[in-house]
Amino acid sequence: MDTSAADAPIVVGVLVPPEWFGQDFERATASLEDLDRRVRVIAEPYLESHDLRSARGKPGARARRDDAPVLTDAQRGVFAQVDIVLALDLPFDITDVAPKLRWVQAVGAGTAQLQSAGLGPAGIRLTSAAGVNAVGIAEFALARVLQHWKRFREFDEAQARHRWEPVYGRQLAGSTLGLVGLGEINSAVAARARAFDLRVLATRRSATRGAVAPNVDELFAPSDLTAMLGQCDAVIAAVPETPETTGMMNRDSFAAMPTGAFFCNVGRGSFVDEAALIEALRSGHLGGAALDVASEEPLPSEHPLWDAPNLFLSPHAAASPGAMFTNLIRLFRENLGSFLADEPLRNEVDLARGY
Repeated sequence: MDTSAADAPIVVGVLVPPEWFGQDFERATASLEDLDRRVRVIAEPYLESHDLRSARGKPGARARRDDAPVLTDAQRGVFAQVDIVLALDLPFDITDVAPKLRWVQAVGAGTAQLQSAGLGPAGIRLTSAAGVNAVGIAEFALARVLQHWKRFREFDEAQARHRWEPVYGRQLAGSTLGLVGLGEINSAVAARARAFDLRVLATRRSATRGAVAPNVDELFAPSDLTAMLGQCDAVIAAVPETPETTGMMNRDSFAAMPTGAFFCNVGRGSFVDEAALIEALRSGHLGGAALDVASEEPLPSEHPLWDAPNLFLSPHAAASPGAMFTNLIRLFRENLGSFLADEPLRNEVDLARGY
């Protein structure tokens, strides 16, 4: 038996700023090292611009290679050592700078920008952080439905004008909520929708006739999306970015929704045909919409979404960071233990499919 290999250090690189984790950063990294005496954690941030990160999640990402930051000597030193990393971003051609890398734990649910580093061809495993934001984002999405149906914006506008102008919202109980995608986020939405006595419908990629899911009244396959949309008073979308989901919410999809319905997207901006959404809002077919994500982020100041009627915009900020990073470290520690024990990893990405 090669005891030297068994005793070799396992270097874990934490490539995000320590301030992301607040005062608990040192305790969090120590908890990783406590799992196994071989584990050694090195913190050395590597972050790319939001614009580059967004571009790397789309086709043609390699054309942006020259926009990637030049690695510092400290970053190169860490990359040369790491076996495992916790990361939001990675350099292009990661094997050139990190020849020992075997596994990447993503900071977020989306991993397209990391996949563009060449993980698949190199056989490097990738796990997402799906679920660490789920509760906070689910609360946010339902808050947008409440904000619209209870007409809170109108109350705020009347208050700003010092006008006592009663308006009345609608009751949630008895309405139908449609969920496009039933991953961690929309599963959390479904659980909370039950408290409002909403009828819940959902699409799931693997749904078959007669399939059931917790807190969902009826499941639909993605091919039956239009049939589901036609029954929904409000729709919340939370799906991964793939070639199949790009532009799925288009003119026909919005037309299938009942007049006055509400649409909310907290998944990926590429899911929505934004011109079709603006058209549906301007025509009055949709009563309102909320977007926490856009096809281009940051959203340019001249983009027509800013002025679309009855649209609630937020800058990809639906998460609750304090809870997110606590949950992220918990997930990473669990997965690190599984990796060391050669057991299956939670949220492992199928790099052939992209999610």
